[in-house]
Parts: sequence; structure tokens; C-alpha cells
Amino acid sequence: MDYIFLSRDKRFHCIASYRALVQKDFAKNLWIPYTNLFSKDSAHRVVRGTVKNIFYDHVILDAGEQSSSDITLSTYHPETDPQRINFDYLVIATGSQVPAPAKWDVDNSADGLKLLDQAREDLEASERIVIIGGGACGCEEAGEIKYRYPKKSVTVIHEGPALVDYPGYPQSFKDEARRFLENQGVEVILNERVEIEGLSRENGIQKADRTIKLKHSGRTIQSDMQFFSTGMSVDTQLLSTLLPFPAVSSDKNKDAFDFKSLLDPKTKAILVKSTLQLDNDAFQHIFAIGDVSKADPVLTAQAAVSAGETAACNIVKLIQNAKSKHEAKDSLCHSSYKLEKYQHTRPLMVLAMNPKGGVTHLPVLGTWFGNLGAWLVKSNDLFSGRFWHEMNMHRP
Repeated sequence: MDYIFLSRDKRFHCIASYRALVQKDFAKNLWIPYTNLFSKDSAHRVVRGTVKNIFYDHVILDAGEQSSSDITLSTYHPETDPQRINFDYLVIATGSQVPAPAKWDVDNSADGLKLLDQAREDLEASERIVIIGGGACGCEEAGEIKYRYPKKSVTVIHEGPALVDYPGYPQSFKDEARRFLENQGVEVILNERVEIEGLSRENGIQKADRTIKLKHSGRTIQSDMQFFSTGMSVDTQLLSTLLPFPAVSSDKNKDAFDFKSLLDPKTKAILVKSTLQLDNDAFQHIFAIGDVSKADPVLTAQAAVSAGETAACNIVKLIQNAKSKHEAKDSLCHSSYKLEKYQHTRPLMVLAMNPKGGVTHLPVLGTWFGNLGAWLVKSNDLFSGRFWHEMNMHRP
């Protein structure tokens, strides 16, 4: 039996968050129910709950969590500890935290929609918008706001020399992103830093009159609403209880193991092998994928999908290997399934700046398809139809 642990009642489709910020009727696409993820006669289960701690062969759920979902912890009744669920294989895919409105720090869809509605009302009442950060999020956010409200002043302030300045992407792509925004009427300011009172990664949206002073040039900008659209963090503290299996009964081994050895010292992302297993031979049954892992130099939705496919394939092979060894105890030979190595996705990015287009970089083709490519691939519905379909749900 398989389990998926959730901390919310519905799946949040963050790719469409900026469109929903400026277009209220699009917000209904953001939260996708898990109701039909598995068929009713499936052996798989969905359990809503927040994983508090990870151990070698089980996880502990938050005992104090209350849930109003149809699929809740109350549907699971182990005979021993109701907060403990054992596993043979585990995939850690907890994602990342980025400033609102890209993602909301909420436990349920209703609270997320309320915060989004408030942000939209504040935006409608504002005239001078400043966005801190010129990565993919900042660019898409600026483009959506300027398209919906062409008379509002929108300024992007970025500390780097170019927008979307990610490793592996050509300068032509970065220049196209800047050109697209400026053609829309967005002011782009590069190589500048600012600090705005009250604005941070944790408080990514602020409706306040501010005089913003650029640190290098000393120029001042008047603003009545600000967005913090830079920086990403991961929460890997739930690994703090993870120990190699032999250490369970050995205080000496327990003291010798530090879970931080599994993490990147700078980002705290989980270090993984090429097979996406934790980078420690003691945990060959535990995988980490997506934003929470250190598998990719640039975190994209496509990379997460590819990593998920690799991890799933390798778990199947581990199960097949275990089965083959069991069946071959009295045999001279048995088959062996070699694990797949995760292949980094080639630089691919589609920036949906508004419903009609954006900027695209594709492998081999580069930025040739530009605005047309963004419109064809992403800008129209921001993959909403695809994700609702994958969840076996009809898009509203």
C-alpha cells in the first residue's frame, strides 16, 4: 500500500498564481482536489497530514493537526501509534517556500484564497508597484500586473546584471526577458539593491506608501505597493531524527551521525546520488526529488517531473531486485535491475508574461520561438488543464 502525505486539503498549482492575482475568475484553477487521484478500488491511499519527523523506517505525523478534508488522518487506524506510519521506501518531495503570492503559508485552500483576494484588492487600489527580484517569478509577476493594469507604474529592481540570470541559459534569453517587459512598459532596474521596511521573504506582499532609495545610485522611487519576489528556502528539519538503522540500538553510533551531513551547507537542500537516493549508503531506500533536493542547478517544474519519474522507476527496480533475490535463494543465478541515473534536464524555460505570450528558451532551438512559443506552450492556461487532468479531475 502506498501513501501520499499532504499538509493541505488540495494541491496548489503555483504556476498559475500570478495570473490569479490579477484575474479573479482564474483563481478557481489554483487548488486541485485529491478526490480522484486514485480509483476507489485502488490499494493506494491519500492521507492528509503533516510529517513532523522522518526515521529510518517510519514517519511521525503532527498529532495536534486538525483536518476538515474528506480524506483525513481519521481514515487511517493503525493498531499502535495513530501518528506513526511505517514505510519500505520513502520519497521526500516537500518542495520549497517562496514569497507570496507564488506560494502561501497556509494549511488549506480556503485561507489561501482569502489571502489572494486581499492581495488582489490591494493591487487594484495601488498605482505604483515595485517588485524586488528579477528571476522567473519576478518577471512573470511584473508582466501579468502590467498587462492587466497598463496604466499602473510597475518597476522591477534586481541586484544582478541580467534578468533570469540562471546558469546554463544564454544571454539572448536574458535580454529577451528584459526587452519583453520594457516593451510592455515595465521599468527594469539592474545592479541595484534595496531594503524596504516590512518587506521580506516571509512577508512578501506589502500595501504601504514607501519612498524607496536605491543603494548604489541613491535614486528614490515612490511606491504604494511592494512585492518581494526573490529567494527560495527549503525546510529539511524533519530529517533531524533520521539515523542509520544500526544506530537505533547504539548510543555511540547515534552520537556519531549528524543529519546535517545529508544537507547542502548553504541551501540546506538534501544531497542525493545520481539515482536520487540520499547521498549516504545507509539510506538506499529513501529518495529526495524536486526543489527540496540538490539534484538540479536550476529548479524548474520540468526538472521536478523528470526527477519524479526517475525515483518511481528506481523504487520499482529495488522492489524487483528484492523479489528476485528472495525467489533465487536456492538458485545459482538471479536477475538484477540496475537503477536509473537521473539525467539533468537541458536548459528549458518558458516565461509566461501575460495571457498572450512571453519568452521561451528551448534546447537546441534557443529563443527562436520567443513570444509564440510561450503562448503555445504555457501562457494560455499555465498548464492548468494538464494538472487537473493528471489529478483525474475536470477543470472548473
